[in-house]
Amino acid sequence: MAAASIERLISQSSTYLRLLIKYRWPTAVATLSLTLLFTVIIAKIPNVYEATTTILVNAQHVSEKYVSPAVNSELYARLNTISQQVLSRTELQEIMNKFNLYAERRGSSSLEELIERMRDDITVQAKQGSGPESSTFTITYKGRNPALVAQVANELATSFIHWNLSSREQQVTGTQNFLSSELERARQNLEHQEENLKKFKMQHLGETPDQVSTNVQALTALRSALDANADALNRLEQEKVLLSHPDPTAPPTPGANPNVPVPLTERERLELERNQLEATRQRLREHYSDRYPDVVRATRRIEELNAQLASLPAAPIVQGPNSKSEENVVPVARVRVELIETEMKRRQNEQDRLQSQIATYQSKIDAAPLREAQLVELTRNYEVSKQHYQTLLDGTFNIGMAADLEQKQATERFTVLDFAQTPQKPIQPKRKQLIPLGALVALGLSIFGVIVKDTQNPAVKSEMELKSLLPAGVRVWGFIPRIEVAVDTRRARRSAIYASIACILLGAAVFVVILANRPL
Repeated sequence: MAAASIERLISQSSTYLRLLIKYRWPTAVATLSLTLLFTVIIAKIPNVYEATTTILVNAQHVSEKYVSPAVNSELYARLNTISQQVLSRTELQEIMNKFNLYAERRGSSSLEELIERMRDDITVQAKQGSGPESSTFTITYKGRNPALVAQVANELATSFIHWNLSSREQQVTGTQNFLSSELERARQNLEHQEENLKKFKMQHLGETPDQVSTNVQALTALRSALDANADALNRLEQEKVLLSHPDPTAPPTPGANPNVPVPLTERERLELERNQLEATRQRLREHYSDRYPDVVRATRRIEELNAQLASLPAAPIVQGPNSKSEENVVPVARVRVELIETEMKRRQNEQDRLQSQIATYQSKIDAAPLREAQLVELTRNYEVSKQHYQTLLDGTFNIGMAADLEQKQATERFTVLDFAQTPQKPIQPKRKQLIPLGALVALGLSIFGVIVKDTQNPAVKSEMELKSLLPAGVRVWGFIPRIEVAVDTRRARRSAIYASIACILLGAAVFVVILANRPL
């Protein structure tokens, strides 16, 4: 496959070579004709001249260590700003009318097109040196009149210097006004931040991070008191339960064994166990949630006891011969039970009070991270506002001194280093490069025309082309060479003579055109 491609390429190249040899004289005539045409066109292109003015950027006279400049932007940025002002429509139209620029175009082009054309002819380029003293920039203007381009370049330099002074003055004044208004706003904002910080600390006393340790100590003491109060309350509950049952030392009922104490009934035993579990669960809930394993087990056991109590029959009311003696005993137990209940109520109230205080302190401790975040934000805002106010205050003092420097013209200034001179040679067109390039283009066009003409000829031109047209398996046994007669030979010789004469004349014409437009 690769061999076939190489063979095809070689065959195609040889075909083109034979074609160029065959049409060498028409190709030469066409090349010289096109070269003459391109040379005439290049010679008719108008000359363009260019003039350049160099401006030096003088540094500030007072050291920046003592007074910072009011305008401290980069040279490129400031040049871009000034260029927008100098190259505005109003300024360019004034310069255009002053020097009567583009007079030949005013009838066919609008004012906007002329202004845009003038902007394209102006080039501003900055050259940053090793220090501010060596910074320069150039203003270049190009046109067809060498005297006018120098005058326009110098006029543009004058405009740059004027606009630099004006823009610096406006910037200093604007900066002063802006800093004054911003300083007043910063002062009001700082006072507002101070007031917010003060209100926050007053509204959240005891919840700030610096009081967490004190709250923890108070919470520990309250929980100890709560545990002690819960233990006392549990003991009172147990005593109340015991007093609610008959005294084992009381006279036994008829038929009962006096040596055996009266046991608790099933209901009493279940109620006693339930009360104890409820007291235990209450203590656990003060420290843990309802999902704590011990709390879950106590709750499950209380539910089982309630179910068992609900399934038992109601307790019978016993009436016996000892009812008279019980009337004397019950009042004493009842008084004791009432005292216990009173104490239990007091203890329960104390329990509620302690729990309320614990909840209060716990809420303060829990709120500490949130308050800390809020306090950090308020403090940060206050510090930022304070720093912003101080920065604006320093800037106000500095801009005041910078304004004094601007008034005394001790700051950075533009100075013309080299005025534009009338150019002696045009910069465009570069005919020494364009004419050889035109000759190469002419040669290429001529060869291309020959190839296109040969492509339009339907005759078979090469062995490779013939093989591609034959069916598969058909072999070529031989080729008949071209037969030339005497008439063809004389015609070819005559055509060569005429083509030689044309080439000599065209070459001479090209040479004459080049000499007529010197210097190139």
